[in-house]
Amino acid sequence: MKTKLIIAFALLLGIVNINVAQEKREDRKAKKVAFITERLQLTPEESKAFWPLYEERIKAKKELRKKLKGNKKGEAKKKIEEMTDAEVVALLDRVIEMRQGNLNIHKEYNAKFLSVLPPKKVAKFYHIEKEFKKVNKKK
Repeated sequence: MKTKLIIAFALLLGIVNINVAQEKREDRKAKKVAFITERLQLTPEESKAFWPLYEERIKAKKELRKKLKGNKKGEAKKKIEEMTDAEVVALLDRVIEMRQGNLNIHKEYNAKFLSVLPPKKVAKFYHIEKEFKKVNKKK
């Protein structure tokens, strides 16, 4: 009986932690949308066209990271000194592939952003996005 209570309490605590984490993500996302919208002075029409593209871009970057991250469970994180030359070369190749993939995504979405926003707002967007990240670093 005691074990069942402990398990039930642990599950409840886990659910609460998941909900809190989800709320923090949603709160951060809402702050980001407000910050960027305000700083770019997006009109309602611009917002309606811009934010779905922004979300697509975020999703594309996440998928790229997931694809190139490797299997963390199967691969122990090794220090470079502990890796074989072949493992280091594979790591370097993944880093370059990640950077190239991010560059490709940036190029693709830059064109999409330019199709819905004036060039000056697109240029400001990249600066404002970095500013938001700097101001709201995860702790």
